Amino acid sequence: METSWEMVENAVPRAHGIVLAGAYAGGLCALDQLAPRPLLPVAQQPLVTYGLRWMADGALRDVTICANSEARIIRARLKSSVFGLRLDYLEDWSPRGAAGCVRDAGIKVGAGTFVVADATAVPVVDLAELLADHEACQAAVTVVVGADGAGRLRPSGVYVFDRRSFAHIPEDGFQDIKEKLIPRLYAANERVSIYVARGVAPRVVNADTYLALNQWVIERTSRHREAPDGFRSFGDAVLHESAAVDPTANLLGPVLLGAGVSVHAGATLVGPVSIGSGTTVGQGAVVSRSVLWNDCLVGEGSFVDRSMLADRVIVEPRGAVIS
Repeated sequence: METSWEMVENAVPRAHGIVLAGAYAGGLCALDQLAPRPLLPVAQQPLVTYGLRWMADGALRDVTICANSEARIIRARLKSSVFGLRLDYLEDWSPRGAAGCVRDAGIKVGAGTFVVADATAVPVVDLAELLADHEACQAAVTVVVGADGAGRLRPSGVYVFDRRSFAHIPEDGFQDIKEKLIPRLYAANERVSIYVARGVAPRVVNADTYLALNQWVIERTSRHREAPDGFRSFGDAVLHESAAVDPTANLLGPVLLGAGVSVHAGATLVGPVSIGSGTTVGQGAVVSRSVLWNDCLVGEGSFVDRSMLADRVIVEPRGAVIS
């Protein structure tokens, strides 16, 4: 008789996860000057961990994280195990492009199916359903798309590769998925399947989308998920056990307060708001629809709206920060 662990292991016996976490060249986003994009804090967790949790929840057990110049920084932050996943790392110095990285990571393991996710997006597709559809279609590659508010299909940053697709990815040079691999597959009469998810995966491409993703996750954390370890829920607010909120402060809407946060008398937080560990919000200050990283100081009577403050930013008393 199989144990529960063996049943989970056998649920996707040949699937291996690959996370594309390559650095973005050229300074396309100001956030890239602060931290590698996969490690940007989203609701106080590294962005890449949302894709990893999705893979773990989908019963994957082994994942390769592909990155280039920042691979060692990501490895140092995540170590060798997250959410019970066994993590390996591939450093790409060429660069190889998305398809090239998938091939280079895939040929090192014995799996026949590879679940691929962009480290800068939060997958929203059901992984079990996606794998079942990929198998039923017998596709070389399945591309996951989602419909935006206008009904237009947009890429989600999620793919499923069959091992046979590697035969169409050269072992050197830059190899893109959309521009190079898919045309080669069509030319070889290989099947490329499209899987339509229920929505578009939220993705970080600039400061605005970063702020929007934080707000989306904060709302989901406060309303749809249990509070993380060390946190407590109070209505729409999720507070770390060490956070201190003055009784006269006002917390309106989804609010996430990290360890050691101090919110002083008469301050008002208007969600969605995330305030990182060690941050102080002074007396009478207002923080609205914003993301504050760690060890910030929002001075007495100041106003912060729809903005992001990086670590150790100081807002002077009665100052204003407005995006």
